[in-house]
Amino acid sequence: MTYAGFLLIFLVVPILLLAAALRRKFRRRHALAGAIVCALAFLYTAPWDNHAARIGLWTFDSVFAPRSHFLGFLPWEEYAFYGLQSILICLLTIWLAQNRRLSGGDDL
Repeated sequence: MTYAGFLLIFLVVPILLLAAALRRKFRRRHALAGAIVCALAFLYTAPWDNHAARIGLWTFDSVFAPRSHFLGFLPWEEYAFYGLQSILICLLTIWLAQNRRLSGGDDL
């Protein structure tokens, strides 16, 4: 499985399912918070992730992440992973908070 295939199956599909479930409950403040989380994840992770790949701490198999996909020392899919993972966690947090509220729990 390619890195892009992994992202599609394990991040994009759940994101789409959660987005559909939250379509009437998603607010502008959720989008703003999600954008901030994505930016922070990218700004925090990209530098040390690039450094770790540069010094050989880990590598990416060219079969799964062709060199033509690289930006710096990382494949573009790695950068997409930062954002998609952040979006998934934000949506999951909203969904869990909504369900907790419906079950009588405190609001997050």
